Amino acid sequence: MVNLVIVSHSARLGEGVGELARQMLMGEDCKIAIAAGIDDPQNPIGTDPIKVMAAIESVADADNVLVMMDIGSALLSAETALELLEPAVAAKVRLCAAPLVEGTLAATVSAAAGADIDKVVADAMNALEAKREQLGLPSPAAQTQAAPSLTDGEAKSVSVVVKNHNGLHVRPASRLVSTLSGFNAALLLEKNGKCVTPDSLNQIALLQIRCNDTIRLLARGEQADDALAAFSQLAAANFGESAAAPAMQTATAAVTGKAYRYAPTLPPVVKKSVLSVTAEQSRLRNALDLTLLDLMSLVTRVEASWPGDLAAIFSGHHMLLDDPELFTRACELLRSEHCTAEYAWQQVLTEMSAQYRQLDDAYLRARDIDIDDLLQRSLRHLQQCPLTLPEFTAPAILVADDLCPSTVVALDPAVVKGICLRGGSPLAHGALIAREMGIAWVCQQGHALDAVQTGEALTLDVAGQRVLRQK
Repeated sequence: MVNLVIVSHSARLGEGVGELARQMLMGEDCKIAIAAGIDDPQNPIGTDPIKVMAAIESVADADNVLVMMDIGSALLSAETALELLEPAVAAKVRLCAAPLVEGTLAATVSAAAGADIDKVVADAMNALEAKREQLGLPSPAAQTQAAPSLTDGEAKSVSVVVKNHNGLHVRPASRLVSTLSGFNAALLLEKNGKCVTPDSLNQIALLQIRCNDTIRLLARGEQADDALAAFSQLAAANFGESAAAPAMQTATAAVTGKAYRYAPTLPPVVKKSVLSVTAEQSRLRNALDLTLLDLMSLVTRVEASWPGDLAAIFSGHHMLLDDPELFTRACELLRSEHCTAEYAWQQVLTEMSAQYRQLDDAYLRARDIDIDDLLQRSLRHLQQCPLTLPEFTAPAILVADDLCPSTVVALDPAVVKGICLRGGSPLAHGALIAREMGIAWVCQQGHALDAVQTGEALTLDVAGQRVLRQK
């Protein structure tokens, strides 16, 4: 008999998954315990090793206990709980890497049917197969051998010409990463002799793949042909988006409203840490987990409110932030500089943002605000400084230096009629979101905004991209 424990950062998410799983049960063939959230009304998102330990002990009257986890520190909490358990109980426990929702449902069905722990784990790990098949996505094969080298001249390849108007920016690049991630093959993506491994949005972005560029995928291994075929098919579909130029804002009517100056602030970042390196690593990991949960919630909300490609922007943010290389680089700084998590993370993302700003492609340069968006979100979790927006009254014109995409999507278009920026870009994701929401976007106004005060009437000339102050 196998019982289950569900570990999640969110109490509501954990209870929801448990409720779904219990619908699979006909009797007491599988017990389910929940260890989700922390007992802090002000900051309830997180995981508690003691709570995980208690949950395991509550269902330890079985041959084995399978622990299902969501992300990041949920694994750390489960591992800590194992160290706290009596050895006889800990020996029964297996930690599972399967997706929380689908994996838990599959494991529940398997355990309730009397399967042993190995079969339950296998069913949980394969829980996405039905969804993959329904969506036409490749099925990842079990990789039992090391990935083959591409340096011996035996690699196969296929070349395509990119027809996307803005090249492979974040959203089509994220589709490329997702499409190629499941194949048992060694892969390289090449442009003009420069190669990157196509499992990182950052690496693909730095290739600066523009419209009409030729790129080549090299593959070697058991599923090389399948990977090349999927790559060709994705390219033929323009990497999941229209090849045509996106419709730009063409409104000629002026938008008038009351100015609201917006300048979000954060406490200054302190370099020197008074904590141990391990404690700072834990603080950073927890903040990143919370930011990833923010983005998951944001994707769900945007999909419900704004059908189309807007949710893919924040899916791309999730993939960018979930790059383990970024966390590794920050941890190296924590060890070498003995600094705070805030300082290390700021250094890593500021360097990435600078790389984007140095690119030749204007569309890719405009992605630097996406990196700033992730930095601000994660710093707010580290510093426990939530973002607050002004109390707007319609019709409002938001005036700022620049605006993060996640801030734009939080605005109410029935109240906020326009956005006027000192800097910014008409190619930024915030501009795309504003257009879809029907909010006027005027940027790069520079010193014209110096004297604008909250409460005064402004008119935005969208066609001429200028701001007019009312006399």
